[in-house]
Amino acid sequence: MPLINRSSSSIYWRIFSPDDRTRAFGISPAYEGTLVAGAQAGIGYSASRFQLEIRDRQPLSLIPPSRVLVPAGPPGSVGELHRASDMLEYMGGSELRLTTQERIDVPGFLPSTHGFRFANQFPANTAHVSVRVGNVVMAIGDAANGLCGGMVYAVRDHFHAGMAIPSHKAGPVSGVLYEYLVARLYDSFDGLGWTEYLRLMSPGCSAGERARTAYFSALPGIESDLRNGAPSPIGLVQVNTDDPFKVGNNHQVLVYGFERNGRRVRLRIYDPNHPARDDITLDFDTGATPPLFSYSVPPGGDGRIYSFFSHRYQQRQPPAANQIPPWVDFPFPSAVAEGANNIIVGNGWLGLLRIDSVFGNRFNGTLYGQPMEGEWNPGTRAIHFTRFLGPGYEQRYTGVLELDPETRSLTGRIAGSFQEIHDGVTGQAAYDWRAAPRLLVDGNGWQTELRLHRIDGDGSVAGEMYGDAVTGRWEHAAQRLHLTRRSADPNYAQEWTGRRTDGLTFAGDFQEIVGGVRQARQYRWMAFDQR
Repeated sequence: MPLINRSSSSIYWRIFSPDDRTRAFGISPAYEGTLVAGAQAGIGYSASRFQLEIRDRQPLSLIPPSRVLVPAGPPGSVGELHRASDMLEYMGGSELRLTTQERIDVPGFLPSTHGFRFANQFPANTAHVSVRVGNVVMAIGDAANGLCGGMVYAVRDHFHAGMAIPSHKAGPVSGVLYEYLVARLYDSFDGLGWTEYLRLMSPGCSAGERARTAYFSALPGIESDLRNGAPSPIGLVQVNTDDPFKVGNNHQVLVYGFERNGRRVRLRIYDPNHPARDDITLDFDTGATPPLFSYSVPPGGDGRIYSFFSHRYQQRQPPAANQIPPWVDFPFPSAVAEGANNIIVGNGWLGLLRIDSVFGNRFNGTLYGQPMEGEWNPGTRAIHFTRFLGPGYEQRYTGVLELDPETRSLTGRIAGSFQEIHDGVTGQAAYDWRAAPRLLVDGNGWQTELRLHRIDGDGSVAGEMYGDAVTGRWEHAAQRLHLTRRSADPNYAQEWTGRRTDGLTFAGDFQEIVGGVRQARQYRWMAFDQR
């Protein structure tokens, strides 16, 4: 290990073990010597832990008396030699700098190839998730608040097993893959997971303790995992509160790379909130207290990271690929194309926005069964149309056709507000509405489209999904949708019941009917207007 004199004066140095004072004055050139300004020498010791002392000249020098510039310090105040490439630099005064340059990567692992393709985002009310502490069940919100721990554990599971990650481009909301992710989320809170979040997020936890946990507890565990070729799951503490119900505001990520340059450390991260990103990093200085962590993407929570800790990961075999329904890409139909039947919900009322004819950017048709006409602007994607309910009574709808941020193409979804007009006077109240040509359905993990062709005033509905005809009814007061799917087999049908939870999102259960007998098992389903 080189020692470099960066000061403007000559120095005398000696290095020894804190447990071996026989080398206090050095016995070979490898353990003591003199360095002129700008010079360097190779220093060494058989042990990895050492004490170094630097003087302005040898201890026996009398004119003038030798002065200690960097004291060895009391027993236990030591440096640590990691490898021969480490470098010690004397900067002048009493400043001594240890530069450790090291990089460890998990061979072959990259988030873009081994992480999930979908982000940690799920529709509202996607199955409530909670954890049990003793006899108390504490909620951490539904899956709409994230399944980051389950996704992180699942990614390591697949990498460890040598299995390809499922190709889904959106998070599942039911079925084998979803149940596996939820189970792994629970697993991630076993052991120290839950209690470490509560301890480190508490305002009573000192900055020193948060630093010690990250630097001297978590970091060695991360290094050990990476040296063994395994990505390392860690918990990011992102809130400063004693409220246990906010534990879900923290985050879990997977470390797959490590760099050290002196006290500066960089961790390379798979973050389930940002799929396919190979450039996410966590940077910090192990000499800083309170700890200052720099995350290359918005950290969430309170907007900062207070500490991190290693999870006690236990391997689990992922579900076999043939147990997971395949991913299906459904194209986005145009909401303003001639013949489009858009499912619309306005102020809680479900209906159809039909486009019968299109003339350039203008169109007409029916809305909730009444005549409608309007136009849209391709440049601004603004849309407005009027529903004619009777003499002197109209509703005017304004909105925007939504754009996919990645493909920059129309998604088929429209959202906006409407107002009522009586005898030419516009009411002050404005009501939200949104519409889409179809809903995406996830039934026990199997995906399809739900298209409705009819919603009558009495609530009866008809349409199709999974290539089969569906009929049913819409209960406005309960905001509940009932559907019956009939297959080509006259002895087989399915009964679907779900509640509208938000916008055009529905969640519920379905049962099979075989030979006229309703089966006991229930399966979860959701429908929503976006991926």
